[in-house]
Amino acid sequence: MKRFYLPIIIIISILVAGGIYYTIKNSNLASIQPIPSSNTEKDITREEIFTDFPNKIAEISPIKPVLGGNWYINRFWFIQDSNKDFYAEYEDGHIMARILIEAEKKNSGLEYKVIAYFEPGENDWVLKRGEDKFSGSLMDLYEYNDNLGRWIKRN
Repeated sequence: MKRFYLPIIIIISILVAGGIYYTIKNSNLASIQPIPSSNTEKDITREEIFTDFPNKIAEISPIKPVLGGNWYINRFWFIQDSNKDFYAEYEDGHIMARILIEAEKKNSGLEYKVIAYFEPGENDWVLKRGEDKFSGSLMDLYEYNDNLGRWIKRN
């Protein structure tokens, strides 16, 4: 009879020890806090870009609108998980263009750097200047909704 209890006691001891180990391991993981990033990207919101960037497109665009027209932003394509890197598609009613932008928050507000410039091709945008360093990346598409008066995420 004693031989029958010994394996049961060993199995129960192993299960209890495993349960204690599992509990301790998971409680330590739950207490780990992420280290805040010093990256300025966390300080930039997409809403800030939606408000600021359309007002600056005329000075940022590497080309001028046709016949003294004005540029209008059609779409923003933000790199997923980024608020500072995005593509902007824009037009003046005659020609269309696309630029890859890197935004940075400075003391005086947002500043933009053109990383790449594109023109429409037969089936897609054609890179004309710069480097398309986010080609193939997952992106979030935003288009302006006139009825709602704001930018809406489409995907």
